[in-house]
Amino acid sequence: MRNTRTQSRVLALQMLYQIEVTKVPIRAVQECFWQVNDASKTVKEFADLLAEGTMEHLGTIDPAIRSAATHWKIDRMPVVDRCLLRSTTYELLYLIDIPPAVSINEAIELAKKYSTEDSPQFINAILDKIKDMGTEMVGLADLRTSRSE
Repeated sequence: MRNTRTQSRVLALQMLYQIEVTKVPIRAVQECFWQVNDASKTVKEFADLLAEGTMEHLGTIDPAIRSAATHWKIDRMPVVDRCLLRSTTYELLYLIDIPPAVSINEAIELAKKYSTEDSPQFINAILDKIKDMGTEMVGLADLRTSRSE
């Protein structure tokens, strides 16, 4: 069985993809999503944290991606890549207890499984630049851990 964090990242990716494609608000997506997807409490909590945090902080996340993705417009990226970049950027910038290498490696593995042949390298390059930007882009009050309080 897969690591619970990996399961959560897959489920968050699915929610973010659904939001991106349908333009339905996150709460409505979550309500329907959890009716048809079974997950443990721990998996669900981290998936919700990733999806909600990503959507809440798009105003910081998208500029970070734009800055790192020279010669690429976010809306021209494959949807899966865009969603992966956004959720992993959320992890890198806001979740201070997750080592950046873990977040980036997980994103690369998900890209290998769910996106194009070129996506893992593309995602790795962009996330590596975002990792180097650090959490300076984020207000201290927005930093948190990935654990439920």
